Amino acid sequence: MSRTPIPTLDQIPEYASWVEVAKTYSKCQRLLTARLGTLGLSVARYETLLAIARDEGLSQRDLGERLLSAKSNVTGLLQRLEAAGAIRRETDEQDARGHRVFLTSIGRKLLRKGVGAQASVVQLMMKDIKRGEAQTIGRLMRTVGASLDAALDT
Repeated sequence: MSRTPIPTLDQIPEYASWVEVAKTYSKCQRLLTARLGTLGLSVARYETLLAIARDEGLSQRDLGERLLSAKSNVTGLLQRLEAAGAIRRETDEQDARGHRVFLTSIGRKLLRKGVGAQASVVQLMMKDIKRGEAQTIGRLMRTVGASLDAALDT
């Protein structure tokens, strides 16, 4: 089977690098999903616990903005985490229609295990890369991210 070139893409010298970034991201997500899965966590639940831990008592609305998720998705995530005993929601004293979100001891324990899982993925990813190279990758990704942010803002 011969490879058929795609003229526009194959003419972009950076295309092969873009493909490698996309493939690496996909592998990272699959590995993180698998490692968190052994703890009974999805990536979304882990990220929710992490966001709550960074700002205990934040409102459910603020949490949704930080997670960049639809209100219904955040509500469902919180319901599942609450049912698992990982979080508790309290009525907001300043706005009785809203809720503030807190981790429970179960949630903190689960988060610690999740952080360990994520750290193991990061260490695995970077084990054959020198510290300076890792810093260069980070700088380059921030530059790429800024270009994408600028395009999204227009």
